[in-house]
Amino acid sequence: MVKPLPETLAQRFLGHGEGLTVLALRMGALGDVLRTLPPVRLLRFAFPDAKIYWVVDDRWAPILTDHPDLDGCFAVPRREWSRLARSPALWVSLVLSVARFAREVRSAAPDIVLDFHGNLRSGVLGRLSGAAVRLGYSGPQQKEGNRLFTTHRVDAGPQRMPRMERNLALVRALGVAVEPLPDGGIPFSVPCLKAGRDLVAGRIGRGRPYAVIVPGASAKQSYKKPPAGLLAAAAREIRSRGVHPLVLHGPGEESDAIQTVRACAGAAALAPPTDLRMLAAVVRRARLLVAGDTGPLHLACAVGCPVVAIYGPTDPEVNAPWGVPHAAVSPPGRVYTGVKRTDREAGGFEGVTPEAVAGAVREVLDRASPRRLA
Repeated sequence: MVKPLPETLAQRFLGHGEGLTVLALRMGALGDVLRTLPPVRLLRFAFPDAKIYWVVDDRWAPILTDHPDLDGCFAVPRREWSRLARSPALWVSLVLSVARFAREVRSAAPDIVLDFHGNLRSGVLGRLSGAAVRLGYSGPQQKEGNRLFTTHRVDAGPQRMPRMERNLALVRALGVAVEPLPDGGIPFSVPCLKAGRDLVAGRIGRGRPYAVIVPGASAKQSYKKPPAGLLAAAAREIRSRGVHPLVLHGPGEESDAIQTVRACAGAAALAPPTDLRMLAAVVRRARLLVAGDTGPLHLACAVGCPVVAIYGPTDPEVNAPWGVPHAAVSPPGRVYTGVKRTDREAGGFEGVTPEAVAGAVREVLDRASPRRLA
């Protein structure tokens, strides 16, 4: 940290956090939100009497709703703000909407902001929160002038470091022990769990062991989607082990899922579209999840499901799985310096073989114990 916390605030960190209000900033994307959950949970373990709030994009708010380690969640209306920002005639409406949101956040009266996001938007929102102390990153872990909005900064290390380690650096700076690392602690209602079991039973039968394959990615990051042939190799290996592959997808991703199921040639079943909560409920009981570097990969980590991660143009070190048995497959010999234009156009999975993916599946299934969950 560049300078110590004010003495009055530092005193609150000496006990259980009584009278302390913390505001976490990580708006998106899904994988990044999920990789921020363990550090925030560690804060709760260290300061059980503190109040902890989170600012997140409305799209991902459902994963944080009713989380037992949070006192509240402020959902940024990102789509609304983006729509208003596109038209100069609506800029006054945008300013008024941001002001309303800022008043809502300030009503929590945060003492300290933990800016896990580290960009301009999070910096501005942190400043608008009214918190006198705003802890963020220095060096390559912040961008877009974020350091102009933070009062205290942590050198989290080089640019190429696991995102989880970067997030843990903020809570470590507050004297919080970061081991052992908890899972995401995502809560599930009884109806949600039942719906997840029913979905699986309707596709492969009740009580059968299954694994999840997720072929999709967001529209803006379609270059993260592994080729169907690689996912088919995973499905065949999974099926040969007596486990039933189930291809999951969200709204708008059905074509990717159908293409993958066809490539599997009968080895995998296709699930209906799932929302975020349903996806989590299904993955929670799976023996394994296979996906690219996408949100569902980190959702599996958050709910304790072993994973096989197939990387193309994104860095397997920065975006490493965490907390569960896992294996990663990536192009051999690739030097990661960022996603290139050619990757966005043609993908970056050259050199990743079906045999390597099948081997990763074998490795994880051999290491992971069968999961028995309610």
